[in-house]
Amino acid sequence: MESSKLPIAMKKKKVLIFGCNSLVNEVAGELISRKWDITIVSQDKECVKRLEAKKMKFKDVDYTDDEQLKSLGIGKNVDTIFSFFEQDAKNVYLIISAKNIDPDVLIITLNQSLDSPDKLRAAGANKVIDPYEISGRKVFSMIKKPLIAETIEHVVFGQSSINLAEIEITENSFLDGQSLGEAQLTKNYNLILLGVVDRELGNEFIFRLSGIDHKLDSSDLLVVIGAVDEIEKLKNDISSDQNITTSEI
Repeated sequence: MESSKLPIAMKKKKVLIFGCNSLVNEVAGELISRKWDITIVSQDKECVKRLEAKKMKFKDVDYTDDEQLKSLGIGKNVDTIFSFFEQDAKNVYLIISAKNIDPDVLIITLNQSLDSPDKLRAAGANKVIDPYEISGRKVFSMIKKPLIAETIEHVVFGQSSINLAEIEITENSFLDGQSLGEAQLTKNYNLILLGVVDRELGNEFIFRLSGIDHKLDSSDLLVVIGAVDEIEKLKNDISSDQNITTSEI
């Protein structure tokens, strides 16, 4: 083997990450730690200043200009693109443009709304990351591996008013003895119910989407995601034993 050539496993993967937000920062840091060749693409001046401070490689390129995209190496030596703009329209535009230049490039993106995954896949995305799926996996880690969950909590939710919480149902509270179908959680609280830990069935986390209408008892856990003040409101209502009218979720 020629000395100038590296085995495939040793070659640096050339990756472009479009956008500038906390997710971009975390993904870039993780891939750089794995010795991948990362370039962040953004025209956000404030973001660029932060990247410079962290000594991350970046390019100020117009994603709507095919020639500028080609100048980044798309169609030549770019293996993977992360399209992490915060607007679906920008992600769709970039995906179509990049796939037009190189149909084989791997594109990973993030859906921003319930109906966006289909649009992003139709545009050519190879993988669409679903934040709700990520939240579900985080819940499982929280129950199985608290230390890992604590780390994720800091990274994902640490600088946001949105949080994820386990809420224990107390004895004689308004939820004690009700089924999930009877509880009025989504009507009275602006929260997403991810699932429950039903102590009668053990300590396993059960996704709400499992379709089972669980009977809630004291010591069971609700796992929810939402604004901090809404989480506190539910906790307070449970602890104060309020009589709240119930209906189906």
